[in-house]
Amino acid sequence: MNVKEQNNDNQEHLLVSSSTINNGGITKTRRSSSILTLTEPVLLVTATEEDDNDGETITVSKLSVPSGILYSILGSFLYVIATFIIKQLKIDQLDAVIMRYIIQTFLCVIFVIHHHYAVWIGSLKEKWLQFILCILASCIFLGYFIGLRYLPLPDLTTLVFTRLLWTIIFGILLYKEKSTIMILLSVCFTFIGVVFVAQPTFIFKQDTVVEITSNMTRVILNETNIHSMYSFNNRAIGISLALMTGLLEAFSILIFKQLINLKIQSSALILQQSFAIFVCLIFNQFYKYFLLNDETFFTLTIFQWKYWLAGLISLLQSVATICRVRALGREPPSIITIVSASDIIFAILLQNLFTKNKSNLWVLLGSALILVSVILLGVHKLAQEQKTKKKRLKMAMISKTKT
Repeated sequence: MNVKEQNNDNQEHLLVSSSTINNGGITKTRRSSSILTLTEPVLLVTATEEDDNDGETITVSKLSVPSGILYSILGSFLYVIATFIIKQLKIDQLDAVIMRYIIQTFLCVIFVIHHHYAVWIGSLKEKWLQFILCILASCIFLGYFIGLRYLPLPDLTTLVFTRLLWTIIFGILLYKEKSTIMILLSVCFTFIGVVFVAQPTFIFKQDTVVEITSNMTRVILNETNIHSMYSFNNRAIGISLALMTGLLEAFSILIFKQLINLKIQSSALILQQSFAIFVCLIFNQFYKYFLLNDETFFTLTIFQWKYWLAGLISLLQSVATICRVRALGREPPSIITIVSASDIIFAILLQNLFTKNKSNLWVLLGSALILVSVILLGVHKLAQEQKTKKKRLKMAMISKTKT
């Protein structure tokens, strides 16, 4: 009996499992992904190995605990540090990633053509879902990188991780998943963490110190002596964009999962999203040039060495995503979900070590709570995967005994 287990891992969808009977053998296909981000379309990576066992050929997914975790940590580090450096170079992220998406879209086209995949297929409903997915991917991309203009990287990264909370809620409402103590704790920790990071003014009031002299009254605001209202408005915009990004990512994950179940090639979906994001980048330049009369990009930015350095550094984001996908080929999605939370840790370390803008105690505590919620979810999913795996092995043994 031939047992073949193949992992087609992609970061855009949740765990989707299926098993079929084929020619007297059991063919197991598992599509899995950690809950990362939909703004990073990449190519699929599959790792398998073959062994002989009493005359039987067994093909299983290649698992390497150290390498899988290291790939994931490396991917998180490269992506965060690339985003951080571009932000410190004072180059708009939407300008810097143009080079990256030109190259990435080109590689995706070559991959799809080489494998003779159809790019736009399916029924009318499926095509509409693909179109909606492209719109969501573009909104997520814009929400994340525009949000970086208004929020420090650690705060934005932490708030975007609320996608885990939304994914759980949608899973319970739409897929009738049972809520457990782990899930409820994760929801509570995530909610409290978001409050600590966002720091709404009706809970966290600004401290003021008033010094009265003979001629004037001077008000010194805590943390910001000037432009306090401007900073507050910027932070409110950034928080709104971050939470919106997390919500849209949860929607897109569910749609991606449905399209994969409908047998739509994930590589085609990835190409569609890459192209949609690239079109958004082009429209952004047209918007600035024709509507805002901003010619800076064409007259100044592209002639600066900082811009080309930022463009080259943005390629590290694609390398980071490839590392994450390689990690998915070596580890269960629950493990990658836990390790992917290192994004928050790296962002906080870089922000506090290399900038003057330090995170306050509430932000650190909120980030820690969301980090704990991610770990709880990962442990919960890992336990479910192990339970499902044992059940399938038991069914396989029963089927083998009957034959």
